[in-house]
Amino acid sequence: MKKLITLFSIAILFSNCNTNPNYSKNLATAQKLFELHGQEDIEGQLALVSKDIESNTSMYGSEPVGYDQYVGMLKGYHAAFDNIKYTADNWLPGTGEDGSLDGSVRTYGTWTGTNVSTGKELNLKGYWYMNFDDEGKIIAQGDFFDFGGMVDAVYPKNLVYIEVEVKNGKKQEMLDLLNSEQGLPTTAAYDGCYGYEMAFNDETNTFYLVGNWESYEKYAAYLNWRQTEDDFISKMVPLMKGGEKGLKVIQPNSSYHSY
Repeated sequence: MKKLITLFSIAILFSNCNTNPNYSKNLATAQKLFELHGQEDIEGQLALVSKDIESNTSMYGSEPVGYDQYVGMLKGYHAAFDNIKYTADNWLPGTGEDGSLDGSVRTYGTWTGTNVSTGKELNLKGYWYMNFDDEGKIIAQGDFFDFGGMVDAVYPKNLVYIEVEVKNGKKQEMLDLLNSEQGLPTTAAYDGCYGYEMAFNDETNTFYLVGNWESYEKYAAYLNWRQTEDDFISKMVPLMKGGEKGLKVIQPNSSYHSY
């Protein structure tokens, strides 16, 4: 009998250790945030979020962002998708750095919806976490999913085609310049740029670049910055055949399709 009482006491002890008094309330908040996202209720979502929120996005190389950027991200998804819905595989309690349950919430699941511009169906699996402050508002949030794959699969593409014809013997110098920190890495990190691909054709002595942008307006802002405030293009000119004529930019373009 004593052994049974002891085992029962241990079970109660472990049961108490595996709960956090704030978890149930925080779980309801997290689930409500996702539900309101499907309803595109931005005001309702923001009522659950701290103005001091730190958000970690799934974009490669991104840094944590604050409240204003978080709001912009939510609005961007609302504008980009119809019928967006989250189906959770599970909701889990999270832990702090010491491994103790801290009332935070984690979830694995799938977002579905339809991209407004392309009509393509979203089927995005991922992992999300939400940490909470003393008032029960979300103070930290993070996304872990294939952002590039999502963009490539369902978002429209605003492609920019660039030809850089170089002088004989200047291929390596131009390649080094394009690969320098001031070159394509800066372009790829610019607001609105999804990325670039580059190849060199030995017969024409020409670099061919294809960029994908959130919008041609954002590309225009980038190009204006390169032309008026930055000196990178002026460094390219001496290496190009015909000087400035060796650089050709083809944009905007329409009627994008993938097959």
